[in-house]
Amino acid sequence: MNILITAGGTSEKIDNVRSITNHSTGRLGKAIAETFLVQGHHVTYLTTPYAVRPIATEQLIIEGIETTEELLAKMTQLLATQVFDGIVHSMAVSDFSSETSITEETLIQGLAASLAQQQDFSTAGIEKTIKAEIDQLGRQLQKEKKISSNTERLLLFLKKNPKIISMIREKQPTAVLIGFKLLVGVSEEELIKVGRATLEKNQCDFVLANDLETIHGETHHGILIHADGQTESAETKNDIAQLIVRNVEAKGENHE
Repeated sequence: MNILITAGGTSEKIDNVRSITNHSTGRLGKAIAETFLVQGHHVTYLTTPYAVRPIATEQLIIEGIETTEELLAKMTQLLATQVFDGIVHSMAVSDFSSETSITEETLIQGLAASLAQQQDFSTAGIEKTIKAEIDQLGRQLQKEKKISSNTERLLLFLKKNPKIISMIREKQPTAVLIGFKLLVGVSEEELIKVGRATLEKNQCDFVLANDLETIHGETHHGILIHADGQTESAETKNDIAQLIVRNVEAKGENHE
């Protein structure tokens, strides 16, 4: 089988020396990739600079990205040039990327100037003026290569990133698609409920739902949710990897 796996965590640049990122190590993605490789499958592994990587083999191709924008470009290219039998989208993709930054002083000055010209001082009128000013400030281009630290507060404007998984099914309608959903401190019932919603929304074949509070080293409680509602659980990264590979192989055989 030809398998595409994404793993690690994207970073979003604030300036040339600073970034916003997450704590994903890519260790689960590594375990999944190595399990597929042991079974003789070909793996294209899309990952980030600081994530762990699978042991090199002839059947493994590693592609590197850093930002969500780069991930989107690379995924678009791969999905347009190859047909994958299975796609495991385990990468922790940033929900937001940096649009611009301003100092506290700049925000106060901008709001003060706008409100000084205000004629409608109703709550709705003030809210409209503030929203327009913030929208204008947020659309300013980030010019500094390194943002000055000469301010007590720095305000970052973050814009919502596209959901990469939402485009996969349209571009690869026959692939066995596995999505991931990470929550923090919820009940197992809530975890399954949210995982199923993710599965349905993105037309996945499976979703691996997990809770950050149950992840400690190799101990990793995960629930694999099937499209038919069935669930299977695993308690370590290696067990999750075996569970995913076994189900992708079985589903792939049914597609043939």
